[in-house]
Amino acid sequence: MNSRFDIYPARGSFELNEAISFRIKNDGDAQSIVLNITSVKALSCTRRISVEHGISTVTLSDCYFPLGGYRVEAQFFQNGRMVDICFTAFDVIQAGTMIRYGFLCDFSATDDTDNDVETMLQMHINAVQFYDWSYRHDELVAPVSDYYDMMGKHNNLSTIRRKIQACHERGMKTLAYGAVYAASQAYQEQHPEQSLYNGQGKPLCFINTFYIMNPSDTSAWQQHILNQYQWAMDEVGFDGIHMDTYGSPKVALDADNEVVYLDDEFPKLIEMAHLLPLKSNTPPFLIFNNVGGWPVERTMRANQQAVYIEIWPPYVHYYHLSMMIENAKKSGKPVILAAYPAPFRTDTPERALESQLLLSFVIGMHGATQLFFGEENAVITQGYYADYTRLNGKQIEWIRSYQDFFVQYESIFMDRSLENVSLSHQGWDNQEYQFVPSGSADGESGEVWYHLLQNRERKVVCIINLSNNSSVWNEGKNLPDEEITVSAQIQVTREPEAVWVASPDYQHGKQQQLSYQLIQTEQSAVICVKLQVLRCGILVIEGG
Repeated sequence: MNSRFDIYPARGSFELNEAISFRIKNDGDAQSIVLNITSVKALSCTRRISVEHGISTVTLSDCYFPLGGYRVEAQFFQNGRMVDICFTAFDVIQAGTMIRYGFLCDFSATDDTDNDVETMLQMHINAVQFYDWSYRHDELVAPVSDYYDMMGKHNNLSTIRRKIQACHERGMKTLAYGAVYAASQAYQEQHPEQSLYNGQGKPLCFINTFYIMNPSDTSAWQQHILNQYQWAMDEVGFDGIHMDTYGSPKVALDADNEVVYLDDEFPKLIEMAHLLPLKSNTPPFLIFNNVGGWPVERTMRANQQAVYIEIWPPYVHYYHLSMMIENAKKSGKPVILAAYPAPFRTDTPERALESQLLLSFVIGMHGATQLFFGEENAVITQGYYADYTRLNGKQIEWIRSYQDFFVQYESIFMDRSLENVSLSHQGWDNQEYQFVPSGSADGESGEVWYHLLQNRERKVVCIINLSNNSSVWNEGKNLPDEEITVSAQIQVTREPEAVWVASPDYQHGKQQQLSYQLIQTEQSAVICVKLQVLRCGILVIEGG
């Protein structure tokens, strides 16, 4: 990517019948660009647009797109000669059906730019968590403009409001971090009847700072925290609340020594938060944190916009992520994994990048998204977001390319009609899908991983090369030593309409038609193909 030129969508997502617009960076002397826009469904649009020097926004006022993801190839021309080519993607969605979640956590009075929001736009983020923005966990909106939060971080309300506006201008929802049961020591001492206690009668406390209050409807704390949520949305301008939990306690005692089961109380609290009125007369945008997947079975069908799971040990292998996502998808809601890539903090830049690219592909091929990116080209590597790690140029370029890939093929990866048949249709005596090398159905160490999706119109083979890497998702990874050649024999009922491949590792994810051989066996028709894979890619059979 030439740093003098760039293109990316002007909004995190576009809604149906909304004109598509792009940010254009032209630090060279280009006078025009040719945009080639394509989709999986072979829809195409070509436009030549005049461009100005510097940063500008262009709108395709005469070109509207149906729901789905799109690839964009932008050719920059100077004096009739092409001087560079850049790539991006965009999607057209129904509101709330696709959530790509990012974060902000720096809100000091000296933070006077919107560069952090703009970099999230380049990664197609359309919802932003404002982490640790509040004055106190029990008093979210500060009584003064300039203040320090409970962890000693400097915040400023004017900065927060300006960043909310910057997000809204880019089509991003804004969520205020608000722990469901955390309070300061001062508040707990004033309201001991609202606390939760251990078996020895001591008030529960997290990291010696946050006292755990009783969120049940028998406690005055519930109405207190709901009032705080309301105040944050009304006074500061947030669209909703990120309802955080700490994973523990799961069971505790109230002030009357009665047992409180938190998995009973959380869904009811979400429903009460859903009823909070906004000035826009729309329900608040809510995301609840199921730490370690608990209690997702109880919360995922409550009135919230997504199923959000924060991943911690013992969920350490790729197949654990598969299980988490497949279960959460039963809700019918978007699924977000808060999977914090520790190698950016603990390993080399190269191995950290490889780890994140594989992780993003694993999460994406299962039809989910990942919270990990925010601020100004930074990633979360641990539970406290303010200790983020800044990415280098190569890491940004590759991560952005992978994000583009999942946006442009959104109509495949987010298609809930595609059934995961990885464990039932390959291996042993199954003949439906056969591969050389034979590989793994669930991401085993040192194997090629074949993840199979199909419905009656389409078959999708997602391929991940783990030949020189382990199945542990949160450790550094090696770049594959070389490309592997995959030979596939796949049963079909008729001649396919098309067979194609795509990979974020080649030609910026461009769809490539693949030649195949159709043969008749004793059992069925079979197509035979060969393809090259470096890290990962997809093989798609249309109409077979």
